[in-house]
Amino acid sequence: MSPKYDLGKVNDRIDRDIKKHVQNTRKLLMQPSSSQEHIGIEDCAELVADMYKRAGCEKVEVAKTKGNPIVYGECKGDSDKTLLVYFMYDTMPYNEPGWDTPPLAAKIVDKKLIAGKVKALVNRGAANTKGPLAAFVNSLEACNKSVGRPPINVILLAEGEEELGSPSLPAYVKKEKKKLSKADALWFPFMAQDSDGAVSLNLGVKGCFYFELECSGKAWGRGPENFMIHSCNKAWIDSPVWRLVEALGTMVEDNGNKVLIEGFYDDIEKPTKDEEKLLAKAAGEFDPEVAKKEAGISRFTLPESDKVSLLRRLTYESTLNIDGIWAGWTEKGSKTVLPHKATCKIDIRLVPRQDKERMKALVRKHLDKHGYKDIKITEIDSTIEWSKCDLKEPVVQAMIRSLDHFGCKTSIWPLDPSSVPYYIFQRTLSLPFTMGGVGHSALSHSPNEYIVVEGNEKIAGLADVEKFCVYFMNEFGQGD
Repeated sequence: MSPKYDLGKVNDRIDRDIKKHVQNTRKLLMQPSSSQEHIGIEDCAELVADMYKRAGCEKVEVAKTKGNPIVYGECKGDSDKTLLVYFMYDTMPYNEPGWDTPPLAAKIVDKKLIAGKVKALVNRGAANTKGPLAAFVNSLEACNKSVGRPPINVILLAEGEEELGSPSLPAYVKKEKKKLSKADALWFPFMAQDSDGAVSLNLGVKGCFYFELECSGKAWGRGPENFMIHSCNKAWIDSPVWRLVEALGTMVEDNGNKVLIEGFYDDIEKPTKDEEKLLAKAAGEFDPEVAKKEAGISRFTLPESDKVSLLRRLTYESTLNIDGIWAGWTEKGSKTVLPHKATCKIDIRLVPRQDKERMKALVRKHLDKHGYKDIKITEIDSTIEWSKCDLKEPVVQAMIRSLDHFGCKTSIWPLDPSSVPYYIFQRTLSLPFTMGGVGHSALSHSPNEYIVVEGNEKIAGLADVEKFCVYFMNEFGQGD
């Protein structure tokens, strides 16, 4: 390891090339990559591979899997430490209503945040997470074009199925265990500043089990069996739609905030004393108004005055959420029909010690017990398991030091309510992990998803996001 890595030289290069880096980011974002619809996936994988090569990676491979390609890269650095940097290049679909600009136009707009005025790049995948992917690769390119190498050895791994539950990733990691085991830790770059500039650093994530329930007249033996019929027949024929609604109603109460499935909460691991301390500290730093404004809501399910309980529910409570429900005629105008089947999509967020197979069995048992044996359960995509990392891990401490260096007010949360497949790397490679960084992004999976490209005194723009990437790599390389 060199005595001192020349961060100043890299930063100067980032400043010099930032306009080109913004265009690199826009190019990646404008390339479609919806894994749900399999639109543009292969082309996007090739584009990511080309970005790796232009950034200076010595080895680049677009690896075939049973599903979408995984883009692998290696870049030799200035340290004996190696960081595995994980990305996703796939996105959610982008054809929903509500976009103020075309969802793949990568338009830069003026935006007013709590922290002040900024310029934001609006596009599907900007926040989650092609924007952070581009920012890191831009930073790597700046390292190689200025100093000649990054501060540490880097392995880059971008998958194209995260939004499907990463079904091909476990087999790939197991197959490539030898070369991936060179890594000392895992990092998932993410623009983690809130709209007021504060940062939440999460030490773990929930899992996600996604499935469909279908009630059909054919399986039930009542109602229309093969096709929709005229709605006047409801006077003497049963409705599979109402049956599904009734079944869903037996599963929850309080607007879905309390799950009534027997055993649903039994396996949940309570926060440790240290985790309760982290929650209490995070609650003291948490501003509910910021969270409400970013989510576009008026209130939470618990009183805002009890911030500890609010954060405990967000991070440690499992949920049963209806993602979508449909039957019959859903287009504009009227069409009076009695549908022959009804379907809904549900996700269960898995918290520590909850297991997908047990949760699936509990749902089945509940439906059967309440007389809904005919309702079909179909698992959709692959389940992401929960994962946790210790605060004392060097990669986590390097992240904390880096955020502090960039002047961020950082709250440490035991768990993030979202789901990322860290468990694959943790359980197969025994890698500690961290996620995050500076910069602000919001509206993942929503219309007008964005990242900030030109910030202010409180919010990092793209240039500072890239400088943070280099600083964090250096901190990890210098640490014990």
